[in-house]
Amino acid sequence: MKPSPQTWLGLLYEQAEQARLQHFDLLVDSSNLHYPLLSRLAELGQPPELAKLLQGTPEEAIAANGPLLLRVGLDQLDQQIWLSELLASKNAHQHLLALLSPWPFAALANHLSHCTQAEWNEGRSSGLLRFYDPRLLVATSEALDAQQMWFHAPVIAWHWQDRDRQPRSLAGSLRRQPELPSPLPPLRLKHQQVTSLLAWSAAEDYRRNWDVKPQDYGMAQQEPLIRHLMHGQLAANREGLYDLDQRDSFVRAWLAKHSPVAPPENAEEWA
Repeated sequence: MKPSPQTWLGLLYEQAEQARLQHFDLLVDSSNLHYPLLSRLAELGQPPELAKLLQGTPEEAIAANGPLLLRVGLDQLDQQIWLSELLASKNAHQHLLALLSPWPFAALANHLSHCTQAEWNEGRSSGLLRFYDPRLLVATSEALDAQQMWFHAPVIAWHWQDRDRQPRSLAGSLRRQPELPSPLPPLRLKHQQVTSLLAWSAAEDYRRNWDVKPQDYGMAQQEPLIRHLMHGQLAANREGLYDLDQRDSFVRAWLAKHSPVAPPENAEEWA
């Protein structure tokens, strides 16, 4: 049985109290969110503190539709009511990533804003790192190397609802601000790190394009399915397959070979 959104909200309050915090922070991926977030916040008598993480970045033009950081007070009844409403909206679990942090709000916002910016190709390329999408946090964390764990420095723990709407958490690596380099170094990704992140993205695309269900491969939940699909994408990389049709054909065959159950490999039979 899937826990209700209120169960997850209660868990957040409980974890924040155990950490001796009077708040928790919420990262909202507001792109394609089926909820009028900013207008509803404006109606609150005591709205949570808010920061648009893409302000001051190359993506500033979409700051209002990008990741928003909110600090929710545990003793603010109107914020509790608003958050219950948000959680009940369509697909909200795909847009909400909570974290517990004792850092001052402005410092936390600056840190997370910095983390949205990634470089690769020896610094010649740059772009947005969507770690704030709860479906990508684990992928991002697994891709980081030991020298990049400052990414987690403000965080006691991350909390979210996974693809199966189950509560998930990931430990942070809490450090005091003076212990970090100032300014923070760029989040520069090596080729292997980029390859790993792209494999997760390709797995999501494959799942969506082929309408893949866990039961198609003898699985019960979405989370193990997407990791399985990701390994199929990495296998396609090892074969040097980048033509989309060839790649999809290879992945179907790989899944048929490496899954407890598999649908037909042939694309026409699948359709």
